[in-house]
Formats: sequence, structure tokens, C-alpha cells
Amino acid sequence: MHVRMRLLAVLLFSPPVAFLGTAIEAQQSPALTHLGHVTTGFGGTPGGSGLAVTTAREVSLAMMHANLAAGDLSDLGNMQTHSGHVLHLISPEEGAQGPGLGFGVIPGIEGITRHIELAANADGASEILRTHSGHVVQAGRAVTSRAAQIAGLARQVQAAGTATEAARLVEQMRSLALELNTGSDANGSGGLDLDGIEGGLGQLEDHLYLSLEGEMLPRVLR
Repeated sequence: MHVRMRLLAVLLFSPPVAFLGTAIEAQQSPALTHLGHVTTGFGGTPGGSGLAVTTAREVSLAMMHANLAAGDLSDLGNMQTHSGHVLHLISPEEGAQGPGLGFGVIPGIEGITRHIELAANADGASEILRTHSGHVVQAGRAVTSRAAQIAGLARQVQAAGTATEAARLVEQMRSLALELNTGSDANGSGGLDLDGIEGGLGQLEDHLYLSLEGEMLPRVLR
């Protein structure tokens, strides 16, 4: 098995607190503590899952409900119901009920970027972590910007008076919801520019894993 895949398998399928906690105690690494909050476990999430896993679940459900909203563009009630679900998944109001974990895409991304920056700024953080954490933050900003646009569209659907008016908004919302994960080649360059607003959750996760590898792999292989 490829070294990176072996490392990720250990992190994702071993008891996270015990495994990462042992590594952290052995290395006394603040960077690993914050990486652990992102990748394996965080007390502020439902069920204590890592921020990345929690956010990915909310993104997946937001995409699903955006598709459900577009399932019948002649049914205003259906579009408004599922747009409300999308809004809840993006940024749930305190005490609100709806599908998903009740955590929200935007709070999840904000948590990821906050803790990856704390990891990168910690004493002894690897150069690989410092480099790729910047890419994680850049992709996170793009996801947050796109999520805010989706929330705005969902609110407009809620206020729409006709199915025709709502349908145009729902189609935009569905396209943007897909791009939460895939990103979007906005400038037509043939790739995704992480310096702008093109990145998605997929790119964020790629650089998160590279950050994790750079910080933890040398410790695992010692």
C-alpha cells in the first residue's frame, strides 16, 4: 500500500483519539494537536468528529437537497422546502431544525481554516505543513464564498412568488452546490487556481492530507 494511503487508513480507521493522542504525547507537537482537530476529532462538532469529516457530510447533503429542489422546477413548494434545507445545511440558525448535523458548511470551513493556521504557526511545524496549510486556507475561502452565494440564492427562493421566478434561482443554486466539492475553473485555464475563488472542498482535502503527511509521516516512520 502506498505510504500516504497507509497513513490515512491508520488515521481514518483507527480509534482517532487513542492513535493521534499517543503520537501527540510522544512528540509534544502543538501542530499535531490542531491537525487532529481538523482530521480526527474535535469537541465542538456533533459526535466529536473531525472538522473535515463533519464539513464534508454537510456539503454532501447540501448538494443532495439542491438537486432535490431542482427535481421539479414547476413546483414552488418543493423548491422552497429543499432550498430551506440547503440554507440550514450551509449556515444553520441557532436552535433551527433540519437535515444534517446542524453544524453547517460555513462554520465547518471556518473551523478548518482556523485550526490549520494554528497548526502551521505552531513551534516546530514542518515546512510542508506551512506550505500546504496556505493552500487549505485559500481553498477554504473559495468554498466559503460559494456557500454564501448559495445561501443568498436559497433565501431568494424562499421569497419567490412564482415557480418561474424560483426555478431560475434553483438552477443557479444547484450548479454552485456541485462546485462546493469540485471547485470551478472560472477563468478557463484548464485547472483550478487556488489563489482565487476556484477551489472546492476536494482541493482543500488534497492539501489537508499533504499537510498531515508532511507533519506526521516523519514521526510515524521514525
